[in-house]
Formats: sequence, C-alpha cells, structure tokens
Amino acid sequence: MLKVLVSIALLLQLATAHFAVQYPYWRGNSFATQYMRPCGGVNQSVSHGNRTLWPLDGGAVSFTPGHPWAITYVNLGLGGSNTTAFTTVLVHGFNQTGNGTFCFPKLTIPSSLGVKEGDTASIQVIQISETGSSLYNCADITFSANASGPSACINSTGVGGKAFEAAAACPTANASSNATGGVKGGATNTGPDNLYPYVTLFVASALAMFAYNM
Repeated sequence: MLKVLVSIALLLQLATAHFAVQYPYWRGNSFATQYMRPCGGVNQSVSHGNRTLWPLDGGAVSFTPGHPWAITYVNLGLGGSNTTAFTTVLVHGFNQTGNGTFCFPKLTIPSSLGVKEGDTASIQVIQISETGSSLYNCADITFSANASGPSACINSTGVGGKAFEAAAACPTANASSNATGGVKGGATNTGPDNLYPYVTLFVASALAMFAYNM
C-alpha cells in the first residue's frame, strides 16, 4: 500500500504543469526534472555561461507559471559553487494565480547579508500547485552596480497574486445552519467541499516529501 501511495505522489508531480524563470535567466531547461529539489534537477555547471548581473540591493524576478494557482516562494542562496542552501527568504509564500508572465519589479536584499560587487548567488523559485506537487527552478546571479534589469516587468492579463490571510474561526458545534447547509451569520463554510483542495494539497505534499526522503 505504501508503494502505491508513493507512486501516486510521484505521478502527481510528473503530471503537473511546469514553469520557467525568465529573469534572471534560469539555470537551464528543467522541464523533465522540475520536481527535484532544490533546483529542478539542473546542476550549476550547466549555467556557467548564463549568470545574470543583478543589482546589489536586489532586483526583478520574472517567471512564467503554468497553473491555475500555485503557492509560491522565492529564496536566495549565497555562493557560486553549486549552491544548495537557500536560507534567505525574499518572498514568503503567497498564492500566485493565472497563467502567463508574473514579475516582481524589485525584491530587496537584506542589508545584513553584506553583499558586494562581484559576489555570486542563486535565486530559487518554488511553486506548489493545486495537486500538491512542488516544482523548483533556480537562476544564478552575480551582484553588480552595473546591472540593468529586464527590459520590461509586467504581469500578463489575468495573472496576479494574493497574500495569505488568517483563517476565519470555525463555527461552534451547536451553530445552526440554513436550508442549504450553509452557516448562518456570514461565517465561512468549512465543510468537506470547501476543504477538499486544501486536504488534497496537504496529503499530496506529505506524500511527495516522504518519497523524496526514501
């Protein structure tokens, strides 16, 4: 049974639409292995010729999502030798919605990192789709005062994002319901139908993590 569950998790990952990082230019084509952490299965040796100059205080990040929605994170790892430790969070998880192009005009680098001219690093973008599978991409950068940035940073029509909000309190056990099964008083309906996408996301993510650690 366990093998079946692990296989399902892997199939969910493989069936998920992929995404590409446009700016800084991604490490390499990861479509076949994008489910592999931390950088979609693409070693940094592939990107020796496409390291992008990026502003000293931070810059733009642009990618092309391929999901109706995806929980998205952006992290930074310092160093230029096949970076695997992405310990600086540039963007905390948010719900990115729509397909097309999504662009952050500027992600600020914490001054405490003390980056200087010529320092190298890698940017990691993670998307967790509605199936619960995690997809990874990385872009390798060199910090420079001469970085010019992308020619444009515009979201496609219908592409956006929404920060997570605190969940509404669940109704008490003796709360009455209306004729259609909804909760009175304007409270959020937390029934099985509304919870299904989140349960699916949690279970699939847990299975995927278990499969990775096997």
